[in-house]
Amino acid sequence: MITINCDIGERGADHPVDIELIQYIGMANIACGGHAGDELSVKAFLTRANDRGIMISAHLSYPDKENFGRKTISLSEEELLKALDAQHAMMFWVKTIKFHGALYNDANVDVELAKLLVRWMMKKGIEEVVTLSDSELAKETRSAGLTVIAEAFAERNYWYNPRKKQLTLVSRGKDYASITDCDEAVKHALKIIREGKTTAYIEDSQGNIIGIEVPITAETVCIHSDSEIALELAKKLAGYLAAEV
Repeated sequence: MITINCDIGERGADHPVDIELIQYIGMANIACGGHAGDELSVKAFLTRANDRGIMISAHLSYPDKENFGRKTISLSEEELLKALDAQHAMMFWVKTIKFHGALYNDANVDVELAKLLVRWMMKKGIEEVVTLSDSELAKETRSAGLTVIAEAFAERNYWYNPRKKQLTLVSRGKDYASITDCDEAVKHALKIIREGKTTAYIEDSQGNIIGIEVPITAETVCIHSDSEIALELAKKLAGYLAAEV
């Protein structure tokens, strides 16, 4: 069964929406201090997730709270791995990870970064990573004998690279990056879940946006907790998934 995952613990230990979201998800990606989160929020959401009996991943990012981890920053390999070490230390026993924001997106398309991250995962004893199924990170993870949990996004749109046959998230700088209507997001997610397809976009040199239908593989669907429709979307999507069991 496809599950709902949520990037959570990014707004403190007691944010009311985050606390309620926990009730409707199957995996909590808990922020570990890189883009958001601290020891108090990590402990609080670990407890809530464990009380619910749901899966947990460590949500790691570029060390950039100022930009919420959504901007690529220039770091040496040593600096990046040191930052990841510090974040993972907050949940060192967790063997599942999901990268966040710009680091997630960069690892989707940058082969060398993907290889670096996989070497780091193996050193840390990480067993599985949540990422797009056709990403460079997914390819390198599988090559190393580790597990990929294939992810899709419920309230984000995709670009498609026809040459590489690869999906990436539309940059948040684009006005069509996010889906802000809950019913539209539910429809988007259910198409992925039921049909294994999504409408992705190609933007030509003149800025014309063309939508095409492409295949997508997903074992889990992500909802961003800071989305304005997050809670309503989680409730509706959880209801549909429960009815289809």
